[in-house]
Amino acid sequence: MSEALVIFKAIPHDVEKQLLLQKLLAKNETIYLRDKFDRQIPLSAVSINSNFQIKCTSPEKGSMNVPENSTFTASFSLQGEKYIFDTQPTVGKSYVTLPVLNLFHLQRRRNYRYVLPQDYSAEFVINYLNQTICAHTCRLLDLSTEGCAVEISQENANLNLEDLVQAEIFLGDRNPIIVQGVIKNIRAKDDAWLVLGVEFNHLANASEESIINSLTDLQRDIYLRKAG
Repeated sequence: MSEALVIFKAIPHDVEKQLLLQKLLAKNETIYLRDKFDRQIPLSAVSINSNFQIKCTSPEKGSMNVPENSTFTASFSLQGEKYIFDTQPTVGKSYVTLPVLNLFHLQRRRNYRYVLPQDYSAEFVINYLNQTICAHTCRLLDLSTEGCAVEISQENANLNLEDLVQAEIFLGDRNPIIVQGVIKNIRAKDDAWLVLGVEFNHLANASEESIINSLTDLQRDIYLRKAG
């Protein structure tokens, strides 16, 4: 299981950005284009112009369905470091062109737990408690690949430490992420609400990647909102 989530460092300067993209071209590293449904398309860079447009080839170009002005996230790695950028792809007869709209270096932080903004739709829906079917909808307070904290009404809660939960995480309009874990902490927030600490004890690679991708998108959106 991964021990890190990601924090953004913007790369705003044209000289630094162009140098990084030229290294990408020289190293012949793969660019992965991803939409909000986590579909990934591998691309190979052919050239980069002064307007930060990357001309690419793709084995899946013929099957790509890219609505006009739709924004994708693209990523690549250089010397063990990961970078992402926003892009609005243009699919031509022979090439896919990726304009680099916002470029970020992903800083890794061990055991980092991301606190969800109050105005962001984030739910933790418990479907099974100790292998018994149930339906408890909780507010997701924070999240990492290691676990999370959730808020639940005391009226709906009959929970104990070490209870096994299976749940779905809903972040914005993304597809739900299935997780399984153990309740490691229970504390009263006030007379009406409890806060549960859940430690994931089994997390498939696909779910871990979905958590990281979802939080990456969220952090990017928050960063761009503040920068604007």
